[in-house]
Amino acid sequence: MTADEKILYKLRKAQKKEEKLVEALKKIEPKETSETIHDPEILTPEEHFFFLKMGLKCKNYVPVGRRGIYQGVILNMHLHWKKHQTLKVVVKTFSPEEVKEIAAELARLSGGIVLDIQEDDTIIMYRGKNYSQPPTEIMSPRVTLSRKKALDKSIYRDGLRAVRKYIPKLEQDLKLLQTQGSSKFKSKISDKLREILDGNKECSGDDPIMASDSEDLSDIFETESETETEEKVERPLYLDAFEKFPVENDREPEDFGMHLRQISMESKSAKSVKKESDLTNFDEVDRIFMHAASLLKKKRR
Repeated sequence: MTADEKILYKLRKAQKKEEKLVEALKKIEPKETSETIHDPEILTPEEHFFFLKMGLKCKNYVPVGRRGIYQGVILNMHLHWKKHQTLKVVVKTFSPEEVKEIAAELARLSGGIVLDIQEDDTIIMYRGKNYSQPPTEIMSPRVTLSRKKALDKSIYRDGLRAVRKYIPKLEQDLKLLQTQGSSKFKSKISDKLREILDGNKECSGDDPIMASDSEDLSDIFETESETETEEKVERPLYLDAFEKFPVENDREPEDFGMHLRQISMESKSAKSVKKESDLTNFDEVDRIFMHAASLLKKKRR
């Protein structure tokens, strides 16, 4: 199992446990509801101050522990009020808000008057001016739980508190893991994108070489095409060939045979002139070789 699956498993288990505890608390609550309406007596400021001072001096007290309010607490209060007008109730293992709720519930069930709450855990109560000890049904009302059921209720209540504190912590851990997982996924994607970009940069770095090669090839083709065009431009339109032919006279030839002989003689003279012009272009050594070659040809004939 991964870390996310473990936390999800714990969270579901805690939620199921919370539902079970809520159902157990609903079942253990007393079905009978108290129909008594608490109507406390109105005290003057002097009376309030006097009874409060008397209650603070009282050394005896009624404890309210983890079980909370049950039948024995109400009975102890009434037994204490037999001889004392004021009462001190010390509440343990409860928050200040819960202490206020307990004080209101005690006043409603016992019929007393809450004078003050000292140090967020001590309730000072007054029994009333016309107090008389009630019957046992009122001294231990049925709307409250028994000692055993009160203990079971306190166990369920403590378990519910612990579970409700634990669930937000699990949810927070799950969110943290999800954010970490998403950040890791994003980092992987960013790394892949960087690799792709680096590869593109390398390819772009190789492109100038290819571009230079293509430019060189284009330059070569351009130079070749330029040379071809220059050769084409430099070529005359067969003027040399036309110059080889003898110039025709305006006069008509008297004899056709004589005309042909004259043409051949002129062509031979043109060839000899051309050879002499070519010989002038050669060096002395080349001329010697050319002369020797001509002599050899004559001997062979």
